[in-house]
Amino acid sequence: MGSPVNLQTPHQQASPDLLLLPITAVERETGVSKELLRMWERRYGFPQPLRDAMGDRVYTLEQVTRLRLMRRLIDIGFRPGKLVAFETAELERMLASQSKARHAMLPELEQELLQVLRTHQPDQVREYVAHQLTRLGLERFVLDFLQHAQVIIGDAWMRGQLDVHEEHLFTDQVQTQMRAAISCLREPAQPPRVMLTTPPGEQHGMGLLMVESLLRLDDAEAFSFGIGMGHREVAQAAKKQRMNIVAISFSAAYPVAKAIEYLEELRFQLPLAVEVWGGGSGLRSTRRSIEAVRFFHDLPSLRHAVADWRQTHRH
Repeated sequence: MGSPVNLQTPHQQASPDLLLLPITAVERETGVSKELLRMWERRYGFPQPLRDAMGDRVYTLEQVTRLRLMRRLIDIGFRPGKLVAFETAELERMLASQSKARHAMLPELEQELLQVLRTHQPDQVREYVAHQLTRLGLERFVLDFLQHAQVIIGDAWMRGQLDVHEEHLFTDQVQTQMRAAISCLREPAQPPRVMLTTPPGEQHGMGLLMVESLLRLDDAEAFSFGIGMGHREVAQAAKKQRMNIVAISFSAAYPVAKAIEYLEELRFQLPLAVEVWGGGSGLRSTRRSIEAVRFFHDLPSLRHAVADWRQTHRH
């Protein structure tokens, strides 16, 4: 964890032993960005940070625990506004129920994966990921291994069975191996040209890589522009690069209202000939729709949409 600090403020009669974490440490420990922490504080009244002698936000360990639990539940589809009403014990019960259902079919994968990560040996992690990718092939690696592995690792991190650096090591090795695998694919021979990115403040890029892999396997021209692009930048790049489709990914932690606003602005700035697609768990619970914008909630439906686009645009 980050270095805790002692509270010294007239607004709180705190024990000198009360341990508090600054916002940068909370971001690192929970995976919730500083921007989201402040937004939730304003919108939901949680978390409720105290202030240190310099007036900076500091958080109790109990709040950090709740935030970690919320982050895991958000990752599997719950909305922040629903979760803030629950105390730690109820959040733990909800997560345990979800984890039990998901892991019932994957005990061997969970045991094997966590055993490798606990070796703290980057070479062993790299060899394990390379073995799975070679054994399964890129398509099955993404669909049958990676989606489950991410959930297992996230839950283990939440239970305190893995550290943040072990999660980051796995992610880095997966991205390296997948990039190498994509580079070995033949050059795409047919449209559509698909631009992949995330909006500002969205730091989760693994979904982009998973989509890029599958679209390249389907012989589509998929181009990842990385994370955190404003809608004006996206529109300019799409026009200059003659993209047929712009696909934006939103994780569950991204505010759905901001996602809708972003997609509306992007749709306004692009010609109708360029399709706008939104995907990721951040859009899973919304009932909103946007004219001339398509929403996707899983990888197979996106691949089917590419096939439909080709059928529609056959000359």
